[in-house]
Amino acid sequence: MSRKFIIPVIVAILGIACFLVLMTVLPRRASYEDSGALADSQIQGASSCETAGISAESTHFVGRSEGKKRWEFKADKVISTDDNNRVKLEGIKEGVFYDEDRAWMYFSAEGAEVNMKTDSLNLESVVFHSASGDSLSAYTLTWNKNCDKVVLEGNVLIKQGEDAVLKCLRAEYAPGDNILEAVGETIMEIEIGDD
Repeated sequence: MSRKFIIPVIVAILGIACFLVLMTVLPRRASYEDSGALADSQIQGASSCETAGISAESTHFVGRSEGKKRWEFKADKVISTDDNNRVKLEGIKEGVFYDEDRAWMYFSAEGAEVNMKTDSLNLESVVFHSASGDSLSAYTLTWNKNCDKVVLEGNVLIKQGEDAVLKCLRAEYAPGDNILEAVGETIMEIEIGDD
């Protein structure tokens, strides 16, 4: 897969993974809530002291297409909010995207939130790096389907090998145009060889 599709693919895959979590958790919740009035009163008593919703710990997600593993990642915790519109993930690690059964991109993030109602994805302290040494990191990555734009904010750092580094406080990426626009003060470092 071409490098120019990295961000849209990552956003789509994380969004799909969060959607799958929501679809897996909701049927269990519906059957649990239908188990009787006594169980309902116990749930209500417990939820008054805790955050509403359902959570799962130590989850491992694997995405397959045509019998091949395409991506996978682990999360320390997955939380579905009580309004069923948001899914939160904490401690995303060991994320891998595969191309022809070989790992080509790795990722991690401290947290993520998918809002199903607004079709938006927010990642916190996100890092992507390829097997070839290219990397992208930012404090936040936000994508909203209505805007069709990925916004990276806070210490955005893009490295292409050891020879090119771009630093900025904010960058915007339009997947359709395949253009990354640095906003505000931008520092670009390029190593030029003596050939």
